[in-house]
Amino acid sequence: MTKSAIRNIFSAISLTAVTAVAVAAAPEASAAQSPNGDPCAGKSATSIVKNYYRGPLIVPLRCGTSSWGYRHLAPKHEFNDSMIAQTVSRGNQMFGFYYLNLNQCPAMMFKVVFNDGALGGTGVRPQGVITAYYQEGHMMKAAC
Repeated sequence: MTKSAIRNIFSAISLTAVTAVAVAAAPEASAAQSPNGDPCAGKSATSIVKNYYRGPLIVPLRCGTSSWGYRHLAPKHEFNDSMIAQTVSRGNQMFGFYYLNLNQCPAMMFKVVFNDGALGGTGVRPQGVITAYYQEGHMMKAAC
């Protein structure tokens, strides 16, 4: 193996280690809940309930309002933390959403809609998770 090849391998390993340390050290908002079970009780719409990760990318779930974020998810679609985490970290990505095809019959997928841009005029960036839900059907139908 040449010195150049060894140097390239070492650089790739170093970059991977730096990325892992940066992700591990990224501040994550506390998901501590108030006595009534609502992690957003008394908090603003921009407060972060939890951060989800896709490699070095951080996708926050903010408290939001009745039309986006945790305050939208909890009453309308139920808050499914593990499915959101799985879908963001390893699901397929399309413009504005992640989806994870579920291996079951009838065919279902889990979808996480997000905005990686600024929250309308507030300067808060990224807005993060808007909503997340189960949806019938796959991009490719499974044989049931």
